[in-house]
Amino acid sequence: MTFLQFAYKNVTRNKRSYLAFFLSSAFSVLIFFTFAMFIFHPALTEGYLNNIARKGLTAAEWMIFIFSILFVLYSVNAFLKSRNKEFGILLIQGITPAQLRVLVTAENMMIGTFSIVAGIIGGLIFSKTFFTIGVYILEMDALPLYMPWKALGITICGFLLLFFLLSQFTIFFIKSKTVILLIKGAENMKPEPKPSILLSISGVACLVMGYGMVVKGNVHSYMPFLILILTIVGTYFFFSQSSIWILRAVKKWKGFYLRGKNVIWISDLVYRLKDNARLFFIVSIISAVAFTATGVLAVYKSTVGAMDSAYEMEYLSFEGNLKEKQHLHDIEHELKQNHFAFTRYDMSVSYVRYKRGDEVPPVILMDQETFQKHFSMSMNDLKNGESIYFPSTYEVKDKTEFPKQLDLLNKKNELANQKLEVKETKKPLISVNSVLVVNETTYKKLHKLGESTKLIGYKFKNWKDSLGISQSLTNKLYGDYSDVHFQFDAKASTHYMTVQLPSLSLFIGLFIAIVFFTAAGSFLYFRLFTDLEEDQKRYRSLAKIGFSEEEMSQSVTIQLAILFFFPFAMAVLHTVFAIRAGDFVNVTKPVLLTIGGFLAFQLLFFLMVRFSYLKKIKSFLTMK
Repeated sequence: MTFLQFAYKNVTRNKRSYLAFFLSSAFSVLIFFTFAMFIFHPALTEGYLNNIARKGLTAAEWMIFIFSILFVLYSVNAFLKSRNKEFGILLIQGITPAQLRVLVTAENMMIGTFSIVAGIIGGLIFSKTFFTIGVYILEMDALPLYMPWKALGITICGFLLLFFLLSQFTIFFIKSKTVILLIKGAENMKPEPKPSILLSISGVACLVMGYGMVVKGNVHSYMPFLILILTIVGTYFFFSQSSIWILRAVKKWKGFYLRGKNVIWISDLVYRLKDNARLFFIVSIISAVAFTATGVLAVYKSTVGAMDSAYEMEYLSFEGNLKEKQHLHDIEHELKQNHFAFTRYDMSVSYVRYKRGDEVPPVILMDQETFQKHFSMSMNDLKNGESIYFPSTYEVKDKTEFPKQLDLLNKKNELANQKLEVKETKKPLISVNSVLVVNETTYKKLHKLGESTKLIGYKFKNWKDSLGISQSLTNKLYGDYSDVHFQFDAKASTHYMTVQLPSLSLFIGLFIAIVFFTAAGSFLYFRLFTDLEEDQKRYRSLAKIGFSEEEMSQSVTIQLAILFFFPFAMAVLHTVFAIRAGDFVNVTKPVLLTIGGFLAFQLLFFLMVRFSYLKKIKSFLTMK
């Protein structure tokens, strides 16, 4: 038998241990490869949104790759720990450290190569679905399939190098141990974790304080940041200290602890919660962010229609604007140069202010005749002193409370003893400012309170394609903001900031959350099967003193259920309070759908691990 054949036999013989590593590594490769296919797609080489998408996806690539480094390192160490006795025997039989290095490297390169091949094949199969989801969420043009040579090269070279270097690094963990320690391996008894009472109480206290501030509605100024810090700190100490402290307290409740199977699963769970505390903390925080972001994005996408302006570009020119002609020339030149056939609308309006608490927000005063001439909306004749209020798209986004009556100010920002009744508040008309429509008589009476202003609107088709020139015009017109007597806004820019950018963040975040979820299940799998031999011996000893197979199954199920769903439940709790803190509305359904999807994924993983773990335990008990 050659050395490579020996390594291959080790891999196939330990396929139970390698299975979770293989599947999770292949999944990481799949996600990395599909992101790379997106990044290097020929259709994304031009365009402002495409450039932003590429930068975001590139950042996600680095996050996934860095996480893959930690994941592979952890996985390899888990294998080495479970095979310490095997390595000790090999060293006694005369294998040299150099040969042991070659053996471990060959084994990990084999499983790494299989993972890369499987991940790339899966990525090629999954790519069309991935592109479809990405295009839908980001509202981009359809992306055709192509031969991703760059993505293939980066994925293969990057992950092969990763598996090789980490294989070399982990050899030092073996070389640092004596043969006796390797042979003893997992037989060394770990002391029972002893949590700090102070940190345990602090963990619970931080969570209670953070949740309490949300319930009381103290979410202003610096409070959201403080709540976030309290939640993060509280979650970490709750998993690493408080949960273990609670279990130790349960152990003192003799009537419950000493009843049947409880003594087994509670004792085992103390160790496993301590071992996985950091993993639970990361999964809880990332999952909560993913759940909340999904709901918020759904609200953005559902309300964007109500936030659309009547014009694709708007220019509001105030008195004393010496650059008006040049600005309008620049706007129209850019539109013509980029082949946008536009129609221009010019309106004379008044820019007035009104009293609202301690604020004096501006509003565009427009007569009913001008409104009906330029906007295709029907409106009943207004009486003197009556008005129709059209909030700006930004007021809708910021959930500003709309006025019922307006106390108008003069040019010196003093009360002018002129009040307007807001008969009705409708959907936004334009983005640059709110609009107040009154009849001709009222307009002639009040327009002198403000400054004469021009509102110019541009209409053209395919406005989403104008994002690049919209950003360019914004930078060019405003310059260094030293002389601003105008307002400019573009529908493409508003849509990008309110929908497409959050969509991109969610698109990236959801896939990263899925990677973490998959890895979390794999880590638990590694932990369980690393200690499998020790658990088998313990359950056999318990069987000899009367511990039934049914009680064993119940004990294992309870432990696994807590390990799999404890961080999930914490993430759901965080999500509930995050939604309340943000005062988000209409997010319940999308959040529940997201949580349900992750729950189904977690439940499937739980059932698979439980079945495999119980099968190994029961098969050992039946052995003679």
